[in-house]
Amino acid sequence: MADVVRPCRSRAPKLTGNRCQCPTCGEYFTSTRAFDRHRIGNYAKPGQPNTRRCLTAAEMDAAGFERNARGFRGEPAPVATHSEIPAPRSTVAMVTLRCTPAMPETRTGALP
Repeated sequence: MADVVRPCRSRAPKLTGNRCQCPTCGEYFTSTRAFDRHRIGNYAKPGQPNTRRCLTAAEMDAAGFERNARGFRGEPAPVATHSEIPAPRSTVAMVTLRCTPAMPETRTGALP
């Protein structure tokens, strides 16, 4: 009886959650968004050729697709500009009351 040779699946990254593998180029991606962004060109229209293709490894590197330790390519997080960063919100408002004989101090919180 001949031995059956099976490919080793332990080396292939595990596809869980939103991770995917491109059936055309074989690259693994951290999300469907990263997968969709690595495909460029136009879909075929009647009488025209299909120009859809995968980005090359060099093009993905230049576009900022980073490969993580598990072999998946993902897009870098967008960099927020100063105008997009919200100002911190105060959880306790400082209220200064006028000094009167009945209330000579500064209080925090809501007014009575």
